[in-house]
Amino acid sequence: MNKEEVIKIYQDVLTKRRKRFPNYFFVGDEGKKYMRYMTCYLLEQHLTVPIDEIPSQVTANTLWSHRLRPPAMLYGWNYYEVINNAYPGKFKPWQFQQAPDKYWDGEEGKRRAIEAVKYVIEEKLKLPMEEVPFKVNFHFFKQHGLGGAFTLLGYSPFQIVETIYPGVFSPWQFAHVPMNCWKNEEYIRGLWIIFYSNNYISLHMRMLFFN
Repeated sequence: MNKEEVIKIYQDVLTKRRKRFPNYFFVGDEGKKYMRYMTCYLLEQHLTVPIDEIPSQVTANTLWSHRLRPPAMLYGWNYYEVINNAYPGKFKPWQFQQAPDKYWDGEEGKRRAIEAVKYVIEEKLKLPMEEVPFKVNFHFFKQHGLGGAFTLLGYSPFQIVETIYPGVFSPWQFAHVPMNCWKNEEYIRGLWIIFYSNNYISLHMRMLFFN
């Protein structure tokens, strides 16, 4: 069955001219291909969602309310897997308004959270390391759909970055330092070393200039 025929059947199901999909319509790889045709038709043509806005506009209810839940259940797919079938590798699960159920759970969830933040920093935004403390803030996590990662990894931009890049940055480089940061003797000692080093260099330069 070609793409046009599949979409015509789906249109008939949506408009209730047809009560259900044909028997064995979703069997095997051919059925998954039909699901891809239908999902792309639904989002791009029927609902006119721009492809790049799918993560921000499409939820599970978007698909299920348009008769895609029964075939998804045949494959054991959640709504993200339906979209990934239609747009392979185009989107990450955490980019959507609702991550798949249990996506952030346990040690696997923590690993995914770290990978997600690192992906945005290094691949999506390609941030130079020196810009990380200035760009990775509360707004960063909200803007890039990383609310789940933010919650899971400690509610602190510095603590999250420290998990990904251990020992690279100091907490005072960030706009919001972690709670109790200034009670940590190691952090305070490091800050004083930097303070005195900078003042020594500044004093030395002034002496050279005036001499």
